[in-house]
Amino acid sequence: MLVTSKQMILDAQKGGYAIGCFNTSDLEITKAIIVAAESQKSPVIVATSEKAIQFGGLDSLAALIKEEGKKANIPVALHLDHGQSLAMVKRCLGAGYTSVMIDGSKLPLGENEALTYQAAVLAHTQDIPCEGELGALGKVGKSESQLTNPEDVLGFVKHTGVDFLAVSIGSLHGAGENENLDIELLKKIRAFIDVPLVLHGGSGVPDQDIRRAVSAGIAKINIDTDIRHEFTKDLREILKEYPKEQDFREILEKVMVKIQALVERKIKLFGSANK
Repeated sequence: MLVTSKQMILDAQKGGYAIGCFNTSDLEITKAIIVAAESQKSPVIVATSEKAIQFGGLDSLAALIKEEGKKANIPVALHLDHGQSLAMVKRCLGAGYTSVMIDGSKLPLGENEALTYQAAVLAHTQDIPCEGELGALGKVGKSESQLTNPEDVLGFVKHTGVDFLAVSIGSLHGAGENENLDIELLKKIRAFIDVPLVLHGGSGVPDQDIRRAVSAGIAKINIDTDIRHEFTKDLREILKEYPKEQDFREILEKVMVKIQALVERKIKLFGSANK
């Protein structure tokens, strides 16, 4: 069933587990994510970045995810990941997204608050939850993170009205090495606010840190890079193993099985199986 992300994330926060937010760009990955969630009896968030929207087309991507979500026997939310502008938030709300994120993390604090507030107002007029980000995640090999200042979080949440807050505690966009999380920083942030907290850049974080982060209050975890890397790796391997296969659908079905297995592993790690 297609739902908003709000209740599933609130339930995760209360239950001490995290909801997986898995990025897609096409039909194959979308189907693999939802089948994996159905197999594990887990709620799931299917997300599209602005790059994915540029690749697949907003209306086309939204239509296929909504259709697959409606058919599913578990709760599915359609989420805008790292929206960069109010215009993109408006477009996604108009296309039927059931969850949105505005990312003003690269702006000065006051400008981030103003942008996030406007996005939250837009979303809330349609009863859709809005996620904001405070602190900024760097990118593997390109930029460093700006860790979230715990003393800023209470004012940010009050001034913006966000439903969920993405925090920077040591993870990076992309899949790097030694992405160890600052769990003590996470605990300090948690002490200031009670809105659900979100971990971006989950692909490069060791499993033990993921478990510790969930125990310390993370209720939503984003996975993008792992899925894209798994897709391309498996595609190369399958093409080598079946060099004479001419039906691309046979090849993609084998890739989808691998993606499904990856998502199932993450769901179990996050603790949302059978929830």
